[in-house]
Amino acid sequence: MATELELNLIRRIAMGDILRRRASDRGSREAIVEFIAGERRALTFAEFNTRVNQWVRGLRARGLRQGDRVALLGGNTSEFLIALWGCFKGGFVAVPINFLQNPDDVGYNIHHSGARAAFADDRLHALVDSVTTDLGELVRGTLAGAGSERYPALAAFLAGQDGAEVEDIVIDDDDLAQIMYTSGTTARPKGVMLSHKNLFLSSLNAVLSIGSNKNSTSHPAVLPLFHITAMMFSLTATHMGGKTVLQNGFNPDALLGLFESERLEFAILLPLMWRALLASPALPKHDYSSLKLGMYGMAPIDAPTLAQLKQAFGCTFTTGSGQTEIAAVATVVDPGWAGTREGNIWGDGSILSDQAVMDDQGNLLPPGEIGEVVWRSPQVMLGYFNNDAATDEARAHGWHHSGDIGALDDDRQFRFVDRKKDIVKSGGENVSSVKVESAILACPGVANVGVIGLPHEYWGEAVTAVVAAKPGASLDEEAVIAHCKQELGGFEVPKKVVVLDELPMTATGKVKKHLLRNDYRDLYRGEGK
Repeated sequence: MATELELNLIRRIAMGDILRRRASDRGSREAIVEFIAGERRALTFAEFNTRVNQWVRGLRARGLRQGDRVALLGGNTSEFLIALWGCFKGGFVAVPINFLQNPDDVGYNIHHSGARAAFADDRLHALVDSVTTDLGELVRGTLAGAGSERYPALAAFLAGQDGAEVEDIVIDDDDLAQIMYTSGTTARPKGVMLSHKNLFLSSLNAVLSIGSNKNSTSHPAVLPLFHITAMMFSLTATHMGGKTVLQNGFNPDALLGLFESERLEFAILLPLMWRALLASPALPKHDYSSLKLGMYGMAPIDAPTLAQLKQAFGCTFTTGSGQTEIAAVATVVDPGWAGTREGNIWGDGSILSDQAVMDDQGNLLPPGEIGEVVWRSPQVMLGYFNNDAATDEARAHGWHHSGDIGALDDDRQFRFVDRKKDIVKSGGENVSSVKVESAILACPGVANVGVIGLPHEYWGEAVTAVVAAKPGASLDEEAVIAHCKQELGGFEVPKKVVVLDELPMTATGKVKKHLLRNDYRDLYRGEGK
C-alpha cells in the first residue's frame, strides 16, 4: 500500500516539481543567463536543479525545516532564483523583500514574517544588520557576492551537499509557498500569502492568457524579481522550458542588444522603459525578428507611442492587469486591438479568472456602470499574513476585491478609472486622480505627477497635484493650473500644485501617494472656500 508521501508525490501540485520535470526533459537547455562584469554565464536546467537541491540540503544542515520563512533580499541574479526555487523544493516559505523600501519597512517585513533566515546580496548586508539587531538566532547567508564569515556565500551552502532530488516531504496544494509584501503605497505593507497552487496555476495562466507557448517563453527579467510581475514571468519561463535572461538594473542600450544576441521572444516592461528603448541611439543597430510579443503594465501607453513600438520591434503588443493578491495576471487585452480604444483598457478576465464590477453594497453591476472590479480565481491568495481583518475585507460578498475602480464595456473589457483609495471626493464630486494626472503629464515640462486628495474644511477633500519637472524645465503652479482648466472640468482642476525635484516612487514606478498625503496633510489648514 502506498505511503502518504508516495501518494503525495503522485498527484500533488508543488512548485519544486516544475524544475525537476524541466531538468529531466530539457536538462541541457539553458534556463538562466546573466552577465557578470560583461561575461556571459548560463545555467542549464540540469545545473540549475542540482544547485537548488544542494541549497535545500544546505539550509537543512543549518537547522531549517519545512514551513520556516526565508527572507530574500537581492537583485536579479541566478543566486536569487536558486534560493527562491530552493524554498519551493524544500517546503520553506520564500519571503522576497523589496530592499528599495525605507529601512523601517524592510525591518518590518522581516520581523512580521517571522523569518528564520535572511539571504542578501553583499551590498545589502549592512541594511539587514541594521534592522535585525534583535534577531540573534537568524540564519544569515549571501545571495550575490563573495560573502563573509557572518554571511557565508551561497557556495558555502552548496558545498558538500548532495544534488539529487529532494522528494522526502509532503507538500499539499494549499501549503504556503511565499509571502510577498505589497509595495506599501498605502501605509504598512501587507504580507500576501501565496500557495503552491496559486503560483503553479498562475504560471500556466500567463501562458494560456497571453498566448505564449513552450517555444516562445524566452524573456528578459528586467523588472525586480522581488515583485510579482517579474517573478511570475520567470516562473512561467521555467515551467515552459524557456530561458530567463537576467538584467540587474535597467540598461536600455544593453537590453536592445540582448533582444538580438539571446533571440528573446517576449518582454514585459514598464511604459517608461519601452519609451527609453525608443529613445536609445542603439535602437536601429539590432535585429528584433525573434520578438513575438511585447507587454506593458502599471500604466497606459498612448496610441502614437504604441504605433512607434510596433514599427520599431515588428511585433504585437498587449497589456493587462493584476496584483500580488492574485499572483500577477488577472486581465489581458487581446493583442489584436491593444491601444485601439479610448481610455485605460485592462482587458477581459484571464483564462482562470471570473471578472465583475461591484458596488459598495455587494451588487454586481451591468456594463457601463462604475464600481470596483472583483475577481474569483484559484490564483487568489490564501489571505494576508497575520491580518484577518484585511483578509475579510478583501473577501467581502464572496469575491476578491481589487481596490480598482472602473466599468466593463459591452464585451466585458474592463476600463480602469482609478484606485478606489485614490478617488478624490471633492465638493460632492468623485474626481479620478488618473484622469487629472494624464492631463498634467501633457503639460510641457512635467516629468511626473501624483494627484491626491487633502483635507479641506469646505471641499471635504481638495484636488492637489504634486509634480516633478523635466531636467532643465521650469514649472510654476499657475501654468499647470491654467493647462488643467483647458483640459478638465472645473471640479477636477487642482486647487494647488506643489513642485518638487522628484517624487517618492516604488520599485515598480508607482508614486508613493501615502507619503505625499502625510507630508502635505496640513496644506489647506485654516482655508475656507
